[in-house]
Amino acid sequence: MDLNQHHETHPPIEDPRVYLAAERTYLAWVRTSIGLMGFGFVIARFGFLIRSLAIMDPSRPYNSKFSPYLGFTMVCFGVAVCLVAAVRHRVYIRALRAGVANPQMSLSASMALAAVLAVAGMMMAIHILTT
Repeated sequence: MDLNQHHETHPPIEDPRVYLAAERTYLAWVRTSIGLMGFGFVIARFGFLIRSLAIMDPSRPYNSKFSPYLGFTMVCFGVAVCLVAAVRHRVYIRALRAGVANPQMSLSASMALAAVLAVAGMMMAIHILTT
């Protein structure tokens, strides 16, 4: 919704609870992004650990090419989630300041997050079963 399309002006929303709730939501997105970045780092480094253990037991070879790429992807996804969260928060706060009492937010970012995490989880499960 474009805020510039409205001809009538409304006073900004004054209730601080609304802004605090928006901030809590924003911080939840930021925590999620930090978790994704940390998880990506762990995935990338886990491949190196497994490869080190495989050196001790040469009868079980390990191909560690998958873990660094998956870890890198998760870190990049965490960065993207943080950026999307910042944009969503900014749009929401601007709408509140423009007097929109309950601004509508798109669910596409939340659904994309869930889809990517589901795919990443399946890739990790397959990787665990095949190594």
